[in-house]
Amino acid sequence: MLEIIFTVLTAAALFVGIFFAATGVIGILRFPDYFARAQAATCISTMGTLGAVLAGIFYALGNGLDAVWYVKLILIALMIMISASVSGHSLSKGTYKRGHRPHFGGFAKDDYKEDGFDEL
Repeated sequence: MLEIIFTVLTAAALFVGIFFAATGVIGILRFPDYFARAQAATCISTMGTLGAVLAGIFYALGNGLDAVWYVKLILIALMIMISASVSGHSLSKGTYKRGHRPHFGGFAKDDYKEDGFDEL
């Protein structure tokens, strides 16, 4: 009975990861400018990967794997979450510095301009 529960949890976590990856891909294809597309791309790498990592943890729990698997999966999730947000921010900051701005309406709050980053 416990194996069935972990199998269902594994499938649900995979479904969540696939859902976020698919909506992120749709966002990349449909969003009008770079900044919106970058947000969709980081959604794929963080939320999609989290679903896959949770599925791996549920699979390891259901099959009685050693604790080292949990540690590895959690470290993978942490590294991807940190690196995706930092790289997305760095790429967006570089794009801003090159003079690109959103197509419709601009930013709600332009922190880069307030920090003097626009004048470099």
